[in-house]
Amino acid sequence: MKKKNLLVSCVALGLLLVSCNKPAENTSKAQPKSEPSSAQPTSSKSSTPSSSSSKAPAVPTPDAAQTPVTQETTPAADGKGETITWNAQDANKESEGFNDSGKFSSTGSYAKFTFTATKKMKARLYVEMPPRNDNVYDRTKEGEGEEKGHQSIWYNWHDGDDWKYNVEINTIAIDQNQMGTWKVGEQDIPMKELVYADFLEQGASTLVAPWFEFDVLEGKNTLRIERNLGYSVNMVSFKVVGTYVA
Repeated sequence: MKKKNLLVSCVALGLLLVSCNKPAENTSKAQPKSEPSSAQPTSSKSSTPSSSSSKAPAVPTPDAAQTPVTQETTPAADGKGETITWNAQDANKESEGFNDSGKFSSTGSYAKFTFTATKKMKARLYVEMPPRNDNVYDRTKEGEGEEKGHQSIWYNWHDGDDWKYNVEINTIAIDQNQMGTWKVGEQDIPMKELVYADFLEQGASTLVAPWFEFDVLEGKNTLRIERNLGYSVNMVSFKVVGTYVA
């Protein structure tokens, strides 16, 4: 009887050992390999673009309170534009340090004029002026800057190397560095190198020089010119030559 019990115990012990050594069955499905941490998004910010913090674009704003100048408006022959002219000494100008000969006395001196247009236009401003012959910039000379002279019409090459005036149309500043070139004879001349002799006709006492391009609003428009540095131009009259836009 004891042998029988011993035999059963040994069999039971063997089964127990087999069960303990058998690998456990993996019943779960294989899991995908995780991406390295460097490939995971690290920002907790929303993917929705945030609103821009930059300032809103400036809105052209003519001076509603200023009385318009006494102007002459001439339609273009093709009916696609108009030319607007007025005297620099118009009674409705606002100015400080702008004398009777159209000269700005010092840095910060300014003149402001409001004119009207019948339609929106792309236009260029022209200024009538007498010539100046002192320290004139000479494009034909070798060298750079002051070596070629001090004064073109719109640019000062001496003690500052900058545009002579700061200009605004309807409170929007004009970037004169974007003015490009003007054809004189067969040459395309940078605007900062234009001189009085480029436009002075033989026997004439004044010339009309081109300046910057700008957008004209239908109705009122305000031009503000402020002296920056250099020899002042004596401004006699202004002319806006424009082409209508939709």
